[in-house]
Amino acid sequence: MNTSSRPILSRTVVVSALVLGLGVSSAALADRDDLITTASTAGTTAYIVGKNVDDNDFAQAQDFADSQSVALQREAATGEGEHIDSLALLLGEQDPEAFGQWMQTHYAELYSDGVDTKANLADRIVAMR
Repeated sequence: MNTSSRPILSRTVVVSALVLGLGVSSAALADRDDLITTASTAGTTAYIVGKNVDDNDFAQAQDFADSQSVALQREAATGEGEHIDSLALLLGEQDPEAFGQWMQTHYAELYSDGVDTKANLADRIVAMR
């Protein structure tokens, strides 16, 4: 092999390794995000299924609102999400999509600084509806 082809070969090897490394790291990040979403969905589903929804749904809605408060606030800002759907189910809402839109429309009333955010979210929702 002559010496003039070594820099080209060396650059080719470096570029190939870089492209391969970026591809692998991008795939790893995508899988990580998918796992987070999957774990969140599984957790919400397990919560609802494990609670045996019955006549005491409001108490369960209060428990759910307490344990999932961060996710519910985030989803209320967008007006949709699996946690909002679950809360809608526990509160006996007929249309979870409309309930999510209602939460988005009333986000400031539900979460503003003037609101007693120590009061349970389920209680605040029922008082407003």
